[in-house]
Amino acid sequence: MGRKRACDACHKRKIQCEPAHPSCDWCKHHDLECTFDREIRPRKRGVSKKPSSTRLNNRPSPHAPEETLTHKLQPLLTDPLTAPAPLSSSTNAFSPCRDPEGLPPTSPVSGSRPCFGKLHFAGYHLGEISSYNGVPHFSTTGREWIRSRAGQAPVFPAVWDDDEVDHGAPQLGKEDVLPPIEEPPSLPDRAVTDRYLAFFGTSHFRLVFPVLDTVLFEETIDTAYGLGSPGPHELLVAKTCVFAFLCMVTLFVGSESPVVPPIEGDVMAAKAQHLLPAALRRDFTLTSLQTMIMLTMYQLFAGRVQSSLICLSLACRIMFLLGAHTIANPWSSSSPASRAPKLLRKLFWLTYNFDKELSLRTGQPPCIPDEHCDLSLPPNYALTQSLDRYMQVDHDDETMIPSLPGDLRLTLIKSKTCQLLYSAEALRKTDAELLRNIRELDDELEKWRLSVPLKHRPALSISRHVGVNKALSEAHDSVRTIIINFEYHYLVATIHRATGRCRAWGAHGEVVPGEEMKGVSSSLALSVEASRSTLLYLRSALPVLMAPEVFCMMLFYPMSAVLNIFCSVLLNPLEPQAEADVALLDSAPEMIRNMRIKQVAKNEMLQLKLVEDFITELSRLSRCAIVEAARRHGVMDIDGGG
Repeated sequence: MGRKRACDACHKRKIQCEPAHPSCDWCKHHDLECTFDREIRPRKRGVSKKPSSTRLNNRPSPHAPEETLTHKLQPLLTDPLTAPAPLSSSTNAFSPCRDPEGLPPTSPVSGSRPCFGKLHFAGYHLGEISSYNGVPHFSTTGREWIRSRAGQAPVFPAVWDDDEVDHGAPQLGKEDVLPPIEEPPSLPDRAVTDRYLAFFGTSHFRLVFPVLDTVLFEETIDTAYGLGSPGPHELLVAKTCVFAFLCMVTLFVGSESPVVPPIEGDVMAAKAQHLLPAALRRDFTLTSLQTMIMLTMYQLFAGRVQSSLICLSLACRIMFLLGAHTIANPWSSSSPASRAPKLLRKLFWLTYNFDKELSLRTGQPPCIPDEHCDLSLPPNYALTQSLDRYMQVDHDDETMIPSLPGDLRLTLIKSKTCQLLYSAEALRKTDAELLRNIRELDDELEKWRLSVPLKHRPALSISRHVGVNKALSEAHDSVRTIIINFEYHYLVATIHRATGRCRAWGAHGEVVPGEEMKGVSSSLALSVEASRSTLLYLRSALPVLMAPEVFCMMLFYPMSAVLNIFCSVLLNPLEPQAEADVALLDSAPEMIRNMRIKQVAKNEMLQLKLVEDFITELSRLSRCAIVEAARRHGVMDIDGGG
């Protein structure tokens, strides 16, 4: 069957063309003639594979150097656009889920393109998540559902690089490529590196992201600059690690900081990744693990999720080789020799946190299996997390129990959520089993919430008139409080949104009567309320939200909430809450723009524009749904008409 062509008007605007006779939906609503007069450019055909005899003749010589796994991965590490395309950290708003026929998910655009998240709400399969930017690509079924509720066809920005998109135009949301570098890569002056280390060693970021021990890292810097006559491979490994450190720290100092001389993070990252295949050829060490985690952080916080996932997978494997996942309590010793084991254990928890976070967001399986790890928390962990750490910390004590992003107890609940609700095994569960797991996870999450001191404790639900609480008035302590509040509300929404897969939903979003299904609709209501709380909390936290360095990670929370609220309005447009929800959607683009207070990179500007256009269209469709529902039910519409 031939591929459907977009009409000239839809092709020019790069919107989905919904074919109909005699005019497509868009042309019909705009009183335009539907034409197909543009010139069709022939497609480039792929190069055919070599015959088997040629492949046999081109086998490497037995005397040639062995090609390592890292050599094969080098193109993926140096050019994100060639990497497999997982979901961006911006928003994995819904769960990965099987199709009704039980088949694995596939893209509606191309059967060969991977799909990393499926959108389900109240029993409706709405579509897939874009692999580059996290903005949903609604399926035909999803667009039909939206049109049936709103009375108008959706006009979303083009987010999939399909054959109907003009390839000469810039594609929003694509990952940018790291810049070219000189050969061989050279380090900046030693004084510059020392100043960056001094900055990081005295900042609160060292507690949240404990990727190094300054005492041990000074030895790595000495080696990288050739002190102590290191061997060639040892020198290479150390240089790669220093480049990774420098690119990571640029995330935290800002573009015009007077504390340190300016360096380009992308250039440092490109140099590290250029050296990486040779550095990972043999002898995996603590330095190798630090390198991969710092590159993971840089790529992730820069919005290059595809590259960050590759770096994270390598970090996990190196972490296993070093045994960091099974180290018993290293904090029981105060010996100087315990510095390395303590750092290894911190790196394990940091890697574990990123792994579970990205797994829950993308729908991809985690790299770290819980059953193979010692998951006992550091001693007195809960007590240390309740302290106002950033105001009282002794910056010279690097052996202390780390803060880490968020709360490790929440990370453990995220891992259980992935396994119980969103794994391949979970997709085969009955409605009763799914609801039981939802209740178990909700109970565990509530126990965690009650264990948090009142000053930092997330509210069950946030009022539209909430103010900035005392914890947020202290700038150094605000970031962690904000993060755990976002994570809590996101987890509530994610846990209860799994009811969208239940078979109890009827054809029109209602719950089929049944004793054991009483909790389905109320569970979905809790999910939507948690999404409202996310946006309301963001509004109250904006005056003290000082974390531009993790903008791409934070953007995920409001985007996930926006889509959940939109689906709720379309499902129940005449509910009293609907118009207030639309007003909340209207305010979301400005809130997201205000999250970014430092200079915005080109790829971030494109991402922000895409997000703003997408949310604006959701708001328009939500208002249309309210008017359409009022018209159908003979209710006075929002403009006062009949």
